[in-house]
Amino acid sequence: MSIEIKVYKVKDFIRLNESGEIDFARSMQLIHNLAMAASFYSGHNILIDFRETTLAGEIDMSTILRLALEMARYESTLKGRIANVLPNDEKRLSIAKQFKASLDLQGFQYEIFTNFEDAIDWLSEVTDLGESDD
Repeated sequence: MSIEIKVYKVKDFIRLNESGEIDFARSMQLIHNLAMAASFYSGHNILIDFRETTLAGEIDMSTILRLALEMARYESTLKGRIANVLPNDEKRLSIAKQFKASLDLQGFQYEIFTNFEDAIDWLSEVTDLGESDD
């Protein structure tokens, strides 16, 4: 049996949870809501939890770019790390990777996760105290 011990220093973060269907209009609304919340908590990291969502309609590259451009409007507000937790679905991850590439080009610190704990790790300062075997 092995034991791994880590200390987490969790920086304050804004968490956005969404469930149900998401379409283009809802996505735009979520970006606006997120930017508004972030404007009150400057420098906070952001955790977006979309694990309980489904996509309504088809998402093409044009839609992805329009959403990325909308995010860019709030670049000064959305300065911290942004972790997006998604269902482990090939189609969703493909779309998310295209969105991430668009945000990377604009200088955002944006990462995609399918595991909530991995997202928290990325948003936190983690000190590994080592492993031991029992």
